[in-house]
Amino acid sequence: MKRQVTTAILTLCALLALATSLFAEGAAAGAPKAVAVEPVADVGSVAKGDNVNHDFVIKNDGTLPLEISKVQPACGCTVASFDKTIAPGKSGVVHLVVDTSTFNGPIAKGVTVYTNDTASPQIQLTIKAKVEPYISVKPGYARYIVVQGEPVDGDIAQLLWSSDGTSFDVLSVDSQLPALKVSFREATDKERLPDIKGKQWRVEMLLSNNAPVGPLANYVTVHTNHPKQKIVQIPVSGFVRPVVAVTPPVADFGKIELKEPLKKAILVRNFATESINVTRIDNDVKGIDAKLEPVTVGREYQVRITLNPELGKGPFSGKIKVHTDSPKTPVIEVEIKGVIL
Repeated sequence: MKRQVTTAILTLCALLALATSLFAEGAAAGAPKAVAVEPVADVGSVAKGDNVNHDFVIKNDGTLPLEISKVQPACGCTVASFDKTIAPGKSGVVHLVVDTSTFNGPIAKGVTVYTNDTASPQIQLTIKAKVEPYISVKPGYARYIVVQGEPVDGDIAQLLWSSDGTSFDVLSVDSQLPALKVSFREATDKERLPDIKGKQWRVEMLLSNNAPVGPLANYVTVHTNHPKQKIVQIPVSGFVRPVVAVTPPVADFGKIELKEPLKKAILVRNFATESINVTRIDNDVKGIDAKLEPVTVGREYQVRITLNPELGKGPFSGKIKVHTDSPKTPVIEVEIKGVIL
């Protein structure tokens, strides 16, 4: 009897194992299977400014259609297109285009491919390249820190030449910043770098003193007839400062409980060449005190703002007017706001 029970148990275990194996085989047979033939592709050297184009082949080794729902690039420089459905036993393509205009040297740009393959729902693809500028630029960038309205314009010159000795011409130069004027010409003998053969070109970049206050972030694009590099992009960065700056520009107290006086300070700073004095401040909000304190006369001042409990609950807003002795910036208005709970 005992032997019969043991035999029955062993038989049951064998049947369960067989059923599990058949189920797994059936599940595998009835599913898509995504396979990246070449998940990492090295396309070698490319000229700076040229687009890198590459097709990644995706095979479907399953028995159901493979669906690609999306391809997500890791960088804004990469654009992807792809076959959305791949039949069993067939292959599809994920096509990548990488813009190299802002890169130098080795790069590796990846994308994530999302599929309906439950065993491999995400596939990582990477395209590698070495971006080589055939046109050298010195200094290769333009950074401005200027004060609006000051008499001296910011003027930066770039020198361009062919790194491989190929003769080329600059055809045109474009600036996306209205206040940045650009021009080009062939460099004179005095402007040329020594021991470099071929033409050398000078690109002059002139920033107006009426440029709007704020950060500078853009490119100057140089168009050439060089056979290996048609475009050179020169990054422009920096900041145009106001004559007198207030930090922070808005006295925002946010949402607060006001059980006792609350203080906040703002800094008034002069960036102009000449001395500028803050002569007085005006405040139009009842329950708020504003006091002027010189830090460095003619250069820096503090405005200390005090909120008093008499303001009462609810939102409040108003302005502090900062008066100076400069015709450039006679009055600066600073917004005050907040909510008392």
